Amino acid sequence: MKRLFACLCVCLLVVGVQAQKTTKISAVADGYTGQVIDFEFIDNPDNNMQFPYVAGNRMEFEVELKEPALVKVNLWMWLLVCPGDEIHADIHFSGKNYRTAEFQGTPSAVALNEAIRDGRNHRVAGRYKTNPLAAVVTRVPVEEYYAATLANWKKEQELLEAVRAQVDPFAYEYVYAELEGMYLSNLVKYPYIVADVNKKSIDECAPEGFWNVLDGYRVRDSKAALKSFAYAGWLLDYKEYVDKVEARRNGQPWRYERNLQKSYDELVKFYDGDVRDVALYVLFYNALSGQQDDFDLIAKLTKEYFKKYNKNKKYKKELTEMQK
Repeated sequence: MKRLFACLCVCLLVVGVQAQKTTKISAVADGYTGQVIDFEFIDNPDNNMQFPYVAGNRMEFEVELKEPALVKVNLWMWLLVCPGDEIHADIHFSGKNYRTAEFQGTPSAVALNEAIRDGRNHRVAGRYKTNPLAAVVTRVPVEEYYAATLANWKKEQELLEAVRAQVDPFAYEYVYAELEGMYLSNLVKYPYIVADVNKKSIDECAPEGFWNVLDGYRVRDSKAALKSFAYAGWLLDYKEYVDKVEARRNGQPWRYERNLQKSYDELVKFYDGDVRDVALYVLFYNALSGQQDDFDLIAKLTKEYFKKYNKNKKYKKELTEMQK
């Protein structure tokens, strides 16, 4: 019996070791006028690292990963790493602005991060505003922003597709979803933002093709896609867009209603499974972050969510902590 128990412990230990691998990250930066270089792990802050900036100084560290992780270097540079990767980045700044980077290391990591870099550099070269509010402030016409969003998303899809066979499938899906969430959200929200700012009707601001641009669209339900915060947020934006299309089709005006109960009920009906779990998590996260004053309703609805629809216990833990 003791021998069986010992063998079981060894097997569990081996499984634990195989479940995660050491990822080695290093970087050298130049041209920066700030004080520190931050490596922010989007889905696991415990892995975050910070180094004082010294031109040409090698910054390096190791982390244990179970699945691919997105790291943002000083907010603007994306670095996607997989368990077991070794990646080195030569990062170039102009003042405090990230300019570009070159990569060395595990071939699959290099290929994917070069594709991410090239997509970002293409956006920057075309002066595309990833934040639609910045586009409003700089008075980018709706038709121009709409066309630029479609063109940039198509370009990034092409760059990712070119390296798809070389990279980890989970990492590919994760990055793809992160970008899709950003671009599609911008696509459907910008005309409404402009209409609201300029006190115009949406029909005056909606570009050609706006009302059927997402015909046939299928929501992603993979674990990799739902890991993306941008895609998780997009789930609420997509539901809202569908509501707007339906209202227009029925000849009815669409108005934003700040009604948590109604939003909750409609998301429950609109999505199912893991997608519904993520969408409801985002709904409650936004409500709690926005300091809605109806805490009794939030408590009631989250209790129902935890009992009926919650699958990812990380969401339950985080939302529970936010309500304390």
